[in-house]
Amino acid sequence: MRQPAKPCSRRWFLTAISAAGALLLGGAAGCSSSTKKARNGKRPKTMGNLLVDGYIADLKKGPAKKQIAAAKELGNMGASANQALPALDSLLQDGDAKVRAAAQQAITSIRK
Repeated sequence: MRQPAKPCSRRWFLTAISAAGALLLGGAAGCSSSTKKARNGKRPKTMGNLLVDGYIADLKKGPAKKQIAAAKELGNMGASANQALPALDSLLQDGDAKVRAAAQQAITSIRK
């Protein structure tokens, strides 16, 4: 005989994630304030910006596999990863041909 279904832990997880996202976004979940500049002239830290910042860090100080993966992810993000272009440009001089190719593909995708 089957046991009765347990309460869904997925619901709790989704609630926790949405609460964390709201905190990261400054309580602005669902509004378009993420494209506006903050008072100090910089863009506010949103989930997308945090991802791009992490990928830029991987481009600058990661091993070749991490650099390639970060470049591919930034390319997939398209124009929203525009701030990563200087880091990607510097990889065009890298000694590893795979890193150079991934950086070039990402730059092409971002500039579309």
